Amino acid sequence: MNGLMKNFNESELSDKDKLAQEFIKNVNPYRSKPSLGIDLRRLSRYAKENDKSIATLTNAEIQEFKIN
Repeated sequence: MNGLMKNFNESELSDKDKLAQEFIKNVNPYRSKPSLGIDLRRLSRYAKENDKSIATLTNAEIQEFKIN
């Protein structure tokens, strides 16, 4: 890599590239995102300690990590 970015021509973009460009236009990295209301770090640690994936946790288990 020589440190130069490719100059994209609109006609050369693939569908994947077009989707990525649209996403980048909509995302503002300087604005804070709203809180999910859940302590994800503790939830992830709990899932790992119990050999579960986060997707398989019940709603009751997830509610234990709700941020007040």
